Amino acid sequence: MQEPKKEQALLLKTPYEVRSNIEHFFSSYDVIEIADLAEASEYPQARILLCALELTHAADIDTASDFVARVCTRFPMVVFIEPSSDGRAYLAGLGYKSFHENYRENRMFGQINVGFFRKIGHSCGLYHIEHFGIEPTFDVRAWWIVPQTWLHDVDYRELAARPNHVFDETIFNMSAFVVRGFDAPKVSLGSDLELIESRLVQPHARAGGFLLDDFRHAHDLGTQLYATPEDAISLLGGREIHAAVLLDSGATVHNETQAGIQMQWRGMSAPQWLDLSVHELPDCVVGGSGFIFSGRKPVFGSDYLIPYIQTSLHQSVWEGMQKQHHEHVVPGISIMGFNHLYGNYYHFMAEAFNAVSLCLDILDGEDGEGTVSILTGTLDPLRRSYFNILLQGRHNVRLVEIARNEYVRTDRTLYCSRLLGRALPQPGLVAERVAFQKTLLEKTGLREIGRTDRLVYISRQDTKARRILNEDALIDRLRSLGFEILVATGTSLADQIRIFREARLVVAGHGAGVSNMLFAREGTALLELIQASYLNVGPMRLAQIAGCRYYSMLFFEDGPHNGWYVDIDRVEWAIRQLL
Repeated sequence: MQEPKKEQALLLKTPYEVRSNIEHFFSSYDVIEIADLAEASEYPQARILLCALELTHAADIDTASDFVARVCTRFPMVVFIEPSSDGRAYLAGLGYKSFHENYRENRMFGQINVGFFRKIGHSCGLYHIEHFGIEPTFDVRAWWIVPQTWLHDVDYRELAARPNHVFDETIFNMSAFVVRGFDAPKVSLGSDLELIESRLVQPHARAGGFLLDDFRHAHDLGTQLYATPEDAISLLGGREIHAAVLLDSGATVHNETQAGIQMQWRGMSAPQWLDLSVHELPDCVVGGSGFIFSGRKPVFGSDYLIPYIQTSLHQSVWEGMQKQHHEHVVPGISIMGFNHLYGNYYHFMAEAFNAVSLCLDILDGEDGEGTVSILTGTLDPLRRSYFNILLQGRHNVRLVEIARNEYVRTDRTLYCSRLLGRALPQPGLVAERVAFQKTLLEKTGLREIGRTDRLVYISRQDTKARRILNEDALIDRLRSLGFEILVATGTSLADQIRIFREARLVVAGHGAGVSNMLFAREGTALLELIQASYLNVGPMRLAQIAGCRYYSMLFFEDGPHNGWYVDIDRVEWAIRQLL
């Protein structure tokens, strides 16, 4: 079996014997010696540079700083090997010094240390510094140590007669400074050398220049592959989209504030159609927060949901760019398949998963070969089962799971900005979801079913968010009316889809679980119970695009811990109107 090809590293020609000190590193990399930095252009894949004595031999501190800036701009990881001045004060206290001080070419001796790199690190794009010691020395009888008054090389007669003194600390002849910028290789010199100090210079993303300004729209950064057609109604295939109805028994409004909320809800419920577009974005960095940079420019809309969950956009975006994904670069075509709240069932299914399905349909119509990679967050069993269904029969598609603190580079990424980014103040009607629904139903074999008479209540007993505080009493009343109670947690995906397909009427408190109305039959009725202090039309839009009849009721009594109460008699009244 052929051994995998080693990654390249470049060694800038030097009289210093580098290999003997970091043999493990040399065995792990294909190290190529170059005569000067200009020659580095012949090795564009090399991401590591080794050099020795360049900084200590510099004419002045500015020259040394300029050299660091030049090489760190080209290489994400640079190893500088220089005479060590770390133990200078300790040796001076004993009346000795390093013989490196006696050489006139070592003009910067004593100035090249971790402090030097930290001082220039922000301007050079440095993220992290490691200081390693080379050639440890434990007593004063070392060949490179000379008396303070000595102006030349070692005199071995003096060395032999020198009183021995065992050091209280380890002193090193040379130092290796490993400096890393954004996206640097993970390799360490720890297998060869002693680590003296490790320091962070600045946040990882900031070191790479990934700043959150100059946002660009996808259409300014990439190539458009799809846009909703002008006759979008044709995508519905003749399906009727029913207007939303607010049921009011006359007992809902008691003051002007409640009347205003009711009016607001009616306005939100009015039909709003959302046109989609898909763009192919080049040279992307995709972070675990769901945020995207293309050509180092932040992509407008990919911050969707972050400002509503976090107080700081930088916090979430940069936190999602701390660690390289183990694949580092995803070659070829990839699909952006998650956003910041993909962990929420609604945002996963209605936005992220829908975007993946649409992008796969687009690629099916193109002449292309090779593997397609779907970029997604870490998947739980339910989300993985969704992908298993969607990817049936697709042998050239794979999943790339990205943890919250990871990032990955991509060559070309398909991005459906208006599903994965905010395009309207509230979710809109998406004509493309009709094809999305049909695809999933066909692949599960549940498009055609026999039973259509089930009365179903979607319980919120499996969540702590916005709980219905009198839900137990509500469930008792609904059972007396012939309803079965569905708790989504623990129910298989196929069973959930089947229950919604077979339902005649679904009653549910607002929540992500109502998103399964997308799988319901045309004409199925949904009665959504709405906490008036939390208005959102997401589940409504999915029910409408499925061809369902949508009804809602507003409830104004809030309780502790963000909970709320429903008027059970009003709910029964509404159900009897719908049956």
